[in-house]
Amino acid sequence: MGRRLIIFFIILSSVGFFNIVLLPVRLGFLVQFAITGGMLLFIVIQEIYGKTERLEHNFKIPVFLIFTGIFLSMIAANAYHGQNFGLTIWAQRAMYFYLFYFFLHYLKPDKEELEKIVLTIGILYTIFYLLQWAIYPTMIFDVRQVDARGTIRIFLPGASFLTFALYLCLHRFYRNNEIKYIFLVVAFLSILVLMATRNFLASVILVILYSLIFGKTIRSRYIIYFLILLSVIPIFIIFQDIFIEMVELSERQSENFETDIRVRAAKFFLTDFFPNKLTYIMGNGQDHGQSIYGMRILTYKIAHGYYQSDIGIIGDFFFFFLFYIVGYFLLFVKVFSIKLKPEYGYVKYFFLLNILSMPFGSASSSGIVALCILMYILDINLFEISEEEKQTQLTG
Repeated sequence: MGRRLIIFFIILSSVGFFNIVLLPVRLGFLVQFAITGGMLLFIVIQEIYGKTERLEHNFKIPVFLIFTGIFLSMIAANAYHGQNFGLTIWAQRAMYFYLFYFFLHYLKPDKEELEKIVLTIGILYTIFYLLQWAIYPTMIFDVRQVDARGTIRIFLPGASFLTFALYLCLHRFYRNNEIKYIFLVVAFLSILVLMATRNFLASVILVILYSLIFGKTIRSRYIIYFLILLSVIPIFIIFQDIFIEMVELSERQSENFETDIRVRAAKFFLTDFFPNKLTYIMGNGQDHGQSIYGMRILTYKIAHGYYQSDIGIIGDFFFFFLFYIVGYFLLFVKVFSIKLKPEYGYVKYFFLLNILSMPFGSASSSGIVALCILMYILDINLFEISEEEKQTQLTG
């Protein structure tokens, strides 16, 4: 029970649950920093004194490369942008959640335990989103909320766990044909429609189509096609105004692709902003508003509308560059080269979504924690396959 509460608390911290309007904004940041610092201290102590057996860390090299990029970017931020180490360490606090991968190996939760927690977080996210949507403009969470695209768009952190739960439920429905899971899928998908984030919603739907066409665990394919079609029709009817708004906006923006603000921002942050060639190896580090570096970034946001959060993975590359790029892509190469047992199929759905959303989805603390959970689950999958092969050899 204690282990489950620890994992639950870490996830709540990563999704910004403490960004409640009644609490100071910095409290959530302090909680995140304290949690990642506590994980680091625990890992160091366990490495020195701990002697318990653990699963093999199949993703330690990609994660170490990512941390190398994070560390080098701190040096670059100080040397080339005049931002002191303390401010950079604080600004990059979300990236330290990669420690959760190693922390899970010490806690040693089983797959079922993690899946229950993720499903609970997905349901809680849905409830809180609908509650905030219903009482708008009254605010529960201190997040951006705008009335646009035919809906009230609420930028509530933690959508990674919503999609994680969505694909988990979808996969369980494929395998077990239990109708309760399709209701959860529809509920989660409805929240994504309410967000009216076109690119992300399109990516989620593409992965669902992929799972339908290429899924190997579907027991009754035509019945499932029929049920999903019945589920999608009411979603479209209820939210048709939102869909129409998103389509019309996409058409307007596609006419001026070269002048699109995201395209210009990407070109700027990948070329003009880099102070020298060495920063293409070390990165630039994340900016903080109390430094000259942070003020420069803020100036570009105000004067030109260049937001690094709008350019997805390119924004992350700007911060950490070479080692981060190599580690991040090596992680995905390893994921898609791993043999999966049938019950773990949802893992690759989530990673496929991450690939599709790279151009417009930057790293977040909740997304990193979700990745860490999935990497750990893949380690469990490989361990189980190895044990089954050993058992087969012994009985054979």
